[in-house]
Amino acid sequence: MSHLTRTTRLALSNGLTLLVGENHANPTISIQGLVKAGALYDGADAPAPGSRSGLARFTAGLLDQGTETRDELAMASAIEDIGASLRFDGGAETVSIRATMLAEDLDAVLAVAADALRRPTFPGSQIEKIRAELLNDVREAEATTSSVAARRASELLYPPGHPFHEHRGGSEASLRAIGRADLAAFHRRRYRPDAVILAMVGDVTPPQALDAVSRAFGDWAAPAGPLGFEIPAAPAPSRAVRCAAAMPGRSQADVLMAFPGVARTAPDYDAAMMMNYVLGGASLSSRLMENLRDAQGLVYGVHSMLHPGIGAGPFQIRAGTNPANAERCVESILAEVRRLHDSGPTEEEMDAAKGYLTGVFPVRLEANSGVAAQILSVELYGLGDDYLERYESLIRGVTREAAAEAARRYLTPDAYVLVVAGDVPAEVAHAL
Repeated sequence: MSHLTRTTRLALSNGLTLLVGENHANPTISIQGLVKAGALYDGADAPAPGSRSGLARFTAGLLDQGTETRDELAMASAIEDIGASLRFDGGAETVSIRATMLAEDLDAVLAVAADALRRPTFPGSQIEKIRAELLNDVREAEATTSSVAARRASELLYPPGHPFHEHRGGSEASLRAIGRADLAAFHRRRYRPDAVILAMVGDVTPPQALDAVSRAFGDWAAPAGPLGFEIPAAPAPSRAVRCAAAMPGRSQADVLMAFPGVARTAPDYDAAMMMNYVLGGASLSSRLMENLRDAQGLVYGVHSMLHPGIGAGPFQIRAGTNPANAERCVESILAEVRRLHDSGPTEEEMDAAKGYLTGVFPVRLEANSGVAAQILSVELYGLGDDYLERYESLIRGVTREAAAEAARRYLTPDAYVLVVAGDVPAEVAHAL
């Protein structure tokens, strides 16, 4: 971040937000952006829960497959011929925009990006191409123990109709049911300038960036009505819910334990992040890794993770094990969950977590793309203009007591969702 002189926040009259970071060390620019048009909206106008899951990702996959002024080959050539890159990807809450280019090609890349976001035509041949790709992704996921465990856990943790109940990739049934009219209607409702944030970092000044973005997006009219970008809280499990997903012939079983997680905007997010690091977020030195792999040799790998966003994504513990060891693996995970819930982390563990989290943060800011991603996140979650400068003090300020309280709140050893996916012995499946 040493070459970054300042970050400037600008806005177009139509509501599009632009964040600009100057770094004149080399003549390149990185853009990280988003559209608030993710899978959380899949069910908004669906005839039945889950019947249009995958719609947001399907729509995002077609943005660069033909517009009113370019077919898919012309769009690809316009980017590749100048050595730039541009891609879109539909996520749970937002659609991501990623681009890199020489500074002199900023207008050219923005012109293609604006064309894709504003004027896709959803050609029939391309719809079927993208549908085939998405269906293949679903089939691969349904054949993978880790993906099956994750999907089943979300279905159990979140009630039908909740945005996180269905997978953002959709199902075979929903993907086959989505037609061009669904895609066009989703785009018309959800793609709007006040749903777009662009973070631009590199060899560009704020006035130059604003002029270029205004040329590409300035005449995009915002529709009437509020955006409605929120995710409801999900009820926490009142008891342990366990199930086995039978996948005969698999040599590995995947164990996934899930709890309601934490939103990125929650006041105790940093404490929860610290607690997670101690439990299983550290690559080799976490409690789960030291017990299940190093001490017992039960697992190939084990880790825990938060999925924070506008909504509280799940807090998950994942492990890969021999199917014969699945039951012991579950009980060992539960033992570590209960131990951290009851006693919290030690001061030594807190010091190690703080050292890692503050040490890795500057590394993420070495490249323009990393800076752009960080300032985009700061804007999306309203963390404050000085968040990057405050980050280290925020992490250093998390007390052991705060992390212990987060463990008590988010690790509930008697109320969780557990899925074991694989060729699990019948007696183990019955014991679950």
